[in-house]
Amino acid sequence: MDRLKAILGYSCAVCALIAALATFLGNDALSRALASATGVTVSPWYSGGEVVRAINHGPYRTDIHRPVFDALIGERETGFVQVKWVPAAGLPEIIREKIEIDGKGKMDFAIRLDTKTGKADLESPGPAVISLENTYRLRDGWAARIELKRPS
Repeated sequence: MDRLKAILGYSCAVCALIAALATFLGNDALSRALASATGVTVSPWYSGGEVVRAINHGPYRTDIHRPVFDALIGERETGFVQVKWVPAAGLPEIIREKIEIDGKGKMDFAIRLDTKTGKADLESPGPAVISLENTYRLRDGWAARIELKRPS
């Protein structure tokens, strides 16, 4: 009898685990509600940070994210700024854009992006710019990450 109880108990535990995993993996709304209730957020190193400025060009828009230097404690010496162009349907073949990061009216760098190949180049980078870290295709557009030095 004790053996039967143990088998039934372990079987119920395994079934409950499978049901819990299926519930959270299969129900996006429930998992989002749980994450927002706990205050969990996506790291800006993954998401690119919050959009601080959007420039409307008619058929497409340029989103400039905040410079990200966040660390577990304090700030890192180097970080990045993400620039995103959406939607993909409205993008010209070549994008040339002057980017101002801090909102002080002074251009920090200019970027040239070929939307057919994804190849990008920095033109006239300012003193805070280290290099072009990466360009990548998004679901509905393109994004570039530019590596920066933290202002002192």
